[in-house]
Amino acid sequence: MSEIEPTYQRSFKVDYERDFQIDIVNEIAHDVYAGLLNFILNSGMDMKDKANPYVIVLDQLAEVLHVDMFAMTVQEVEVMKAYWVGMDKFIDGLHKE
Repeated sequence: MSEIEPTYQRSFKVDYERDFQIDIVNEIAHDVYAGLLNFILNSGMDMKDKANPYVIVLDQLAEVLHVDMFAMTVQEVEVMKAYWVGMDKFIDGLHKE
């Protein structure tokens, strides 16, 4: 019996630094989302009020949470990190009002 040779080769490139950065960004992102959600709920706002700017931002954050960062370059992940850090500052400002 002869060995069957695969007709393709898989290329699994592992970028540990990028993957670590993605984990950090995911932690920040989920914290930001939860912070805004808590602000909305604690303020008694209607989550279904699509005219409420806070609800609009929450919906936008939910969309960004679903972006596949593993398909991004290191530079794109850094841009995503800067976005979430900026949003974190915004959410922190809401809690101080």
